[in-house]
Amino acid sequence: MYSRLGRGIDVSIILGISFPAPVAYLIGGRELIEGLWLARKLDSEAIFAEGCRMRTGSGSVIKIGLMTPQSGPIGLYGPSSIDCAKLAVEEINARGGLFGSRLDLVFGDGGAGPERVVAETSHMIEQHRIRAMIGSHVSPNRDALVGAIGGRIPYVYTTLYEGDQYAFGVFMCGETPVQQLDPLIAWLRSNRDARKWFIVANDYSFPLKSCRIAKDYIAQADGEIVGEEYLPLATADYHATLRRIERSGCDAVLIYLVGMDAIVFNRQFSSAGLHRKIARAAPVLCENTLLAIGSDAVDNMYSTAGFTNHLRTNSGRRFRDSYRRRFGPGAPVPNRFGVSCYEGLHLLVALAEQAGSLDLYKMQAFADGLAISTPRGDCRMQSNHLGAPIHLVEARGFDLCALEDVGYRTASSRSVQITSPVVMAMPERTRPQTDNI
Repeated sequence: MYSRLGRGIDVSIILGISFPAPVAYLIGGRELIEGLWLARKLDSEAIFAEGCRMRTGSGSVIKIGLMTPQSGPIGLYGPSSIDCAKLAVEEINARGGLFGSRLDLVFGDGGAGPERVVAETSHMIEQHRIRAMIGSHVSPNRDALVGAIGGRIPYVYTTLYEGDQYAFGVFMCGETPVQQLDPLIAWLRSNRDARKWFIVANDYSFPLKSCRIAKDYIAQADGEIVGEEYLPLATADYHATLRRIERSGCDAVLIYLVGMDAIVFNRQFSSAGLHRKIARAAPVLCENTLLAIGSDAVDNMYSTAGFTNHLRTNSGRRFRDSYRRRFGPGAPVPNRFGVSCYEGLHLLVALAEQAGSLDLYKMQAFADGLAISTPRGDCRMQSNHLGAPIHLVEARGFDLCALEDVGYRTASSRSVQITSPVVMAMPERTRPQTDNI
């Protein structure tokens, strides 16, 4: 059973953290477990000294930071993200690397708090001389990193986010509410008669801003908000919220909970018997979450996504085949968060090759209109945001299955010309070298 959830190692034993059994196995994997075990035994300096990074051969190397969650409420997204990033680097290196140099990943834990993430990134810049950063983590960490490294090295932020950040040298892969919410809410209005909505979300920038946008789309669909609750990350008890949902008479719940919060909420939602009578719109949903929720608790759950492991598109099939050949059937299930890291690395290389350099000014100048082929399909950069084909999907067992092809949607709500950096204060010693590559 658990071979599908990871590599069969119970991380709760090693970390001393109590996870539901499927999640404990889901976030397994020998390399991750060894890294997390070291994290409990050594400080960060020693971890880096032990070589907590991936080597891809001999010769000249361009080092790229990869900041993905390996701990905390969204740590379950980490294993797939790491494997997908490794696959991207191996593909890039197999065709000659970047400017004749191999790419080498330097790993950081994006599940830590903003101060820790900034400190770890500064260490990567100073000690490892990373030339770019790939980040998949919560928005507060992104905002902190934009302030710390903005205008110095390229930063590709890969995961879902609230949209409308237009920082110089920060390139966005992830889907935004502009891409996701309009088709999702409109479909539920037409097909499930969803008029009355209850909102449940985590209380930080990504869910809060996304829910504000959702309210406009709900109003456009002739709907109304009958209740809303915003809860801190790592909330464990939703029973009071569920009672308010049931009393509200809502037709649908918009869920902007991430990681373990989404798992716990949806399990309790199902245990309360609400899953058979109230539709759930879950823009952050992925296969890892479904595996941990359980196949008997996902009735009437819908999302929108550019990639799911079940989509029968040619681009998605090619990626899945490559992933399966590389990591085998016991690997973490590839999902939207992992695939975004894969896309982020290919986007970085495409931008650098188009510009002929890793110089940030040159890359920014060539960014608008850049087209790349990804597991989601053909995508194009506009105002530092990557547009993509979007699909409306339904949870069925452990899969997200397509209901409707929404079509290509831009990720940015407006066209913005990005021409100059806003450079924040940063110690001189952390500034990277600025040679031509």
